[in-house]
Amino acid sequence: MGTLNKFLPLLLIAFLCCSPLNMPAQPAADSLLNVVKHAEGEAKFKALKALSKLYRPTDPEKSLKFAEQLKMQAVAMHNRSLEAEAMVQMIFPMITMQQNRKAILLLQECIRIYDSLGDPAGKAMATNNLGAAWSQHGSMENAMSCYLEVLSYYKTKGDSSNLARVYMNLGLVYDRLLEHELAYDAAIKALDIFVLKKDNQMVANVSVNIGLSLTSLRRYKESMDYLTKALDFYEADSNRFGIAVTTTNIAKMYKSAGDFRNAGTWYTRSLPYIRMISNKWAEASLFYDLAEMDRAQANWNQALANLATANRINQEAGDQQLQMQLFEANYKVYDTLGQAGQALAYFKKYVILHDTLMSVEKSKRIEELSIRLELLQKNEENLLLKQDVRATKLRLQLLIGFIFVIFLTGFLIIRLQMFKHRTLELKNTLAEHDKQLKEVETQKLSVDLQLRDQQLASLTRQKLVVEEMNRIELEKSQIEVQMKEQELVYQTLLRIDLTQVNRSVQEKLLPFQHKFSSKANQNEFLMALKEITRDAEKDPMADFEFMFSQLHKSFIDNLMMRCSTLTRIELQVCSLLRVNLSTKDIARLLNISVGSVDMCRHRVRQKLALEQTDNLTTFLVTL
Repeated sequence: MGTLNKFLPLLLIAFLCCSPLNMPAQPAADSLLNVVKHAEGEAKFKALKALSKLYRPTDPEKSLKFAEQLKMQAVAMHNRSLEAEAMVQMIFPMITMQQNRKAILLLQECIRIYDSLGDPAGKAMATNNLGAAWSQHGSMENAMSCYLEVLSYYKTKGDSSNLARVYMNLGLVYDRLLEHELAYDAAIKALDIFVLKKDNQMVANVSVNIGLSLTSLRRYKESMDYLTKALDFYEADSNRFGIAVTTTNIAKMYKSAGDFRNAGTWYTRSLPYIRMISNKWAEASLFYDLAEMDRAQANWNQALANLATANRINQEAGDQQLQMQLFEANYKVYDTLGQAGQALAYFKKYVILHDTLMSVEKSKRIEELSIRLELLQKNEENLLLKQDVRATKLRLQLLIGFIFVIFLTGFLIIRLQMFKHRTLELKNTLAEHDKQLKEVETQKLSVDLQLRDQQLASLTRQKLVVEEMNRIELEKSQIEVQMKEQELVYQTLLRIDLTQVNRSVQEKLLPFQHKFSSKANQNEFLMALKEITRDAEKDPMADFEFMFSQLHKSFIDNLMMRCSTLTRIELQVCSLLRVNLSTKDIARLLNISVGSVDMCRHRVRQKLALEQTDNLTTFLVTL
């Protein structure tokens, strides 16, 4: 049920982009291009902004190009507010083209500009868009932080329209985090505001979200009420996309409740509308859900047929997450039917794709850490820039004061020459002015000392920032090495498990060779069996040793320099201890007993001449 909710915002974007109503009118584009060519200043800015919006639904790349020209125009006009507005226009095509990293960094820059201009409304708008960019990137915690900040601002300002949309966005984030009660509460708040404003379109949209949350909470009757209200509106409005989404979610609600008959009826009703909006992912997901219901009812042949249809359609959609689910479902069906060959083939595909998606997820987390590091660096740069500006102002003030002292001294000298006859008065005047000069010199010396202290503090902060960056880089490299070590051990264990499975298959199937009447059939059966179990003859540890030597290039050399009499099995045990494996896991990998591993560790300690108080694993990690 939660799958469609997860992709609902993307489906909505896709629908709007495919709608004929959003196709750019060529005469309008030509007219705007003519204005851009001949106009200057604000007129050119407005024309570029209109062009970026015009191409946004159908050609995000062209929309981004015009938005970049818009920013250059704002810079040429020396208008920081328009520059921030242009940067916001660049965000929308970036998110559509999955350029989430660029969008996040650009929005952070927008927030800094609006903050420096004292524009809280602009800052709130940019922060709200930053939440959408983080959500698209898959970082729900960061998205929620942005939405909560904006929510507080709109509450203070009493802006109910934007407040309702933020509540709706929060509901989607809570659903992605499986906090369905919180998602329901946020969506209800949005619904109340939209009802007061009589915005029926948004009432229908948020009603679908409420239905999804209630289905997750197993409150099926309430869920059906909200979904039915939304469906009535979409049907009255002839909104094919809305009808497709709502009917599909009604079917999923019945499926979650275990009412497969009604679920099948609603899936059948939804299918034509999904095909009308040409959404291959939704169509493939529908047949996957039908196959899941067939599995639950032990309709194995029908389940395989629906899985085949879903797989064919998903080849066009190209959704890897759904493809992995299809491989897993096929594996389970064939395994239940006792068709071990087919089950094993699909299980291998499932494992390979699962590992690929896990690697993508790890890369995304590393990218998120990189974004945070880059934001930290930019904040430090802005802080240092502000300090430089303050120091420049202080130097200017000192210069003005110094010039003033020079003019004052000259004036006093002139006065001395003009009024020599007033000796006593002149002496008193000179004494007073000497005192003033000393005070000025004292103040100047104090200011110079303060300035040097500030420069020293600035250098200290810079040093701390560099040390923190080096520490973060070191932690990042250590995390990457640990991840590679974990992946190496996981792959080796998986290969050993597959080797054991292959050997088990070989042992169980080999006696059946003699049940064939002809020699030709026996040979053919033996060749097929060897083909199935050919991986059983491979040594998984050979691949582990190769990959370990790539990851820790000097480990074996350093170990052999310490003791050249170590055997291959002892080197293997040392390598596995280096990646923090337990004695039990080492015995499983090397296919030996736990006692043999302990004996091998004892021999290694003797050859390395380690004291009783020395920990072997700690020694190997630091080698």
